[in-house]
Amino acid sequence: MTKNPPMSAGPFHPARASEAPARADADGVAPGRRSHRLALIAARAIAVASLGQNAHAATLAPLACPLGDGLLWIVCVCVLVGFMLLAVFLWLEAMELRAGAARLARAMERHAGNARMPELAEGGPRAIARLARAINTVRSRQAERDAGHLDVQAAYAHDLRTPLTRMGLRCEMLEDEALREAMERDLLQMRELVEASVASARMQRSVAEPLQRIDADGLLGNLMRDYRDAGRAVALDGHIGQPVMACPLALRRVLANLIDNALRYGSDVRICARVDATSLVLAVVDSGPGIRPAQMDAVFAPWVRAQQGNQEGKPGSGLGLAIARRLARSMQGDLQLQNRRCGGLEARLTLPLVVA
Repeated sequence: MTKNPPMSAGPFHPARASEAPARADADGVAPGRRSHRLALIAARAIAVASLGQNAHAATLAPLACPLGDGLLWIVCVCVLVGFMLLAVFLWLEAMELRAGAARLARAMERHAGNARMPELAEGGPRAIARLARAINTVRSRQAERDAGHLDVQAAYAHDLRTPLTRMGLRCEMLEDEALREAMERDLLQMRELVEASVASARMQRSVAEPLQRIDADGLLGNLMRDYRDAGRAVALDGHIGQPVMACPLALRRVLANLIDNALRYGSDVRICARVDATSLVLAVVDSGPGIRPAQMDAVFAPWVRAQQGNQEGKPGSGLGLAIARRLARSMQGDLQLQNRRCGGLEARLTLPLVVA
């Protein structure tokens, strides 16, 4: 039997030995390592792009600036931390803007409709400060325009007094008594409207008067003395004994309007003063017919004259109570009306006490 000769291993070639791993990569051993290498290339490209490189430079980054795995992860972490810090900064900025807008809204709501509204604080974020500054500027210019209109109104009303006086003198020369009386009634009504217009303009000016600590007992004492000197009986019940936050001229005008109304429609007029925990209450009471309940709120509207009980409303401009309530609210107080159980009307003025 003939035997085949043994196969010769042949000479050893190093190049062939090095090709074996390459073929193994092509046969399936290398996919994991190849995907890992592609991931490294992509990560390096992102790192280079984040530093301002263009897309083409990013694709060439593995060839242009090879990075080690440790340095690559450091760059990725730095980029991620940068984005996180930017997000936190934007979130804090948004929260600060939201808080500033809320403070501004609360300040405007707290003083809504108040002519004595203080200037808004112009602090906080730049956008909020600019908005507050714009609102303050608009309010200042509006106040200047209102003051100019009030000056014109007062000037017109004041100038009407002179022709009314001349008309009154000429009316006295009329021989027809009935015609003379009718003319005098018309002139009296015109004078009341003129005086009411002047008082309204002065009231608007008093709204801008600053609040201050005043001696309410001294003010009431002087007011009662003036009425006694004029022959009008007005009594004072109670004692305050502590300072009050108010405007002297405005407070005096409010009380004078209330007392004049009480003297016009009733008798036994008195001021009852008492102090609550945080406020002063001044009630002007009379023994007149009171006001019909349906008209209790309407009498605070300008040019409205209430019908007292079953009587027709007496001559007047209808501005007294409207002026009194507005002045009361400008002093951070309030004015309310109610009929007394024993007959008559009570006009209750409430003002804040001085907080120590």
